[in-house]
Amino acid sequence: MDWTIRPEAIDALFSSTISNTQDRLDALAGTVLGQGIDYFQSKKYDLAINAFKRAAALSPFTDNAAKAYNFIGQSYLKQEKTEEAIKTYQQAIRIYPQRPELRIALGDIYIKEGMQEEALAQYEAAVKFDPENAESRYSLGQSYLTTGDRHRAREEFLQVVRLTPTSAAGYYGLGQVAREEGNLTEAVSRLEQALRVNRGFELAYVELGKTYADMGEFEKAQDLVRTLAFKQSDKKSVLQNYIAQARAPQIDMAYSMNGFNTYLGAKTKVADLHPAMASPGRAKLFSMNIVFSKDMDAGSVTNPANWKISRATIKDNGGVYNKGLSLPATEALILPRPAFVLFNEQTNTATVNFWISQNDEVSATIDPRHIVFKFSGLDAYGKAMDTSADEYSGFSGIA
Repeated sequence: MDWTIRPEAIDALFSSTISNTQDRLDALAGTVLGQGIDYFQSKKYDLAINAFKRAAALSPFTDNAAKAYNFIGQSYLKQEKTEEAIKTYQQAIRIYPQRPELRIALGDIYIKEGMQEEALAQYEAAVKFDPENAESRYSLGQSYLTTGDRHRAREEFLQVVRLTPTSAAGYYGLGQVAREEGNLTEAVSRLEQALRVNRGFELAYVELGKTYADMGEFEKAQDLVRTLAFKQSDKKSVLQNYIAQARAPQIDMAYSMNGFNTYLGAKTKVADLHPAMASPGRAKLFSMNIVFSKDMDAGSVTNPANWKISRATIKDNGGVYNKGLSLPATEALILPRPAFVLFNEQTNTATVNFWISQNDEVSATIDPRHIVFKFSGLDAYGKAMDTSADEYSGFSGIA
């Protein structure tokens, strides 16, 4: 009997042994990976990182190892160790260059760090290695949109819709592109499509609300704020702040507290405004408090050149100075610009200070009800006044 062991049998036995050993190591790696995930979910990130590193070492070049590297990077991010996370993903990509989830994760970090070109390179590589991956396409589209390449962004989002027609992401991206291009009607249509697919897509509510605000449909935008509030979304404030910025500033109300009574009409004696004005040739500072509807630019508000004080000229139901008659010889002098303006940023209130002078005969007259205070400056976001509510007079109110 020939007891000689043939070489191919030895090779088969060796391969079987190695295979069995690696199978056991792969199984052990899976167990250790699970432990790491438990630590990660319990926010024990140092223990999680150690477990993930062991899992990757036990079963290199496998799905478990790639997942382990991804979790290591995410653990570092949870610890706000951005540099370590970047190095982890860079190392993982060198080992697993064709794994799109690793490139997407690294690209997302680059985006947060303001490294747009580096992020774009990762997203483009992810799409190159897996062109049918909708997540890679979406990330690439968002990166193109950030860098201002709306044409390429649209192409990527159309691919997302093709790959995942039941996903809201592609429609949302197309809505973003349309809004940035100024095609607001199309943007509304696309974003409504996104919300029909996914009623819980909070970013789509925000983008739709911004679009309505851009269109001047503030009530519709505000309805979406209320929807986000009902959903207890932290994105409610994002949309609310945008609406506040988008609205043109208005004068909300006006009042005086030092004798300039805007209910008094034509031929009011200046001496009746304040006891100090009963002296010949006396001049006194009076003031009007103007309350704005939103945060204003303090420098703009306090600049007297942005204010105009004038006599009403609109002949509408008596809404004209001195009933439309010629100014009497006793008419008090009113300068067209305030002496100075103070601004309370906490209450958005401007105090407009202006001079009124008595004549030598103590017979000066004025028509306080038809003095117009008009502001033509800017709000805190650089937006000009709403011309339907940029002036005040006692007769017309806010106009």
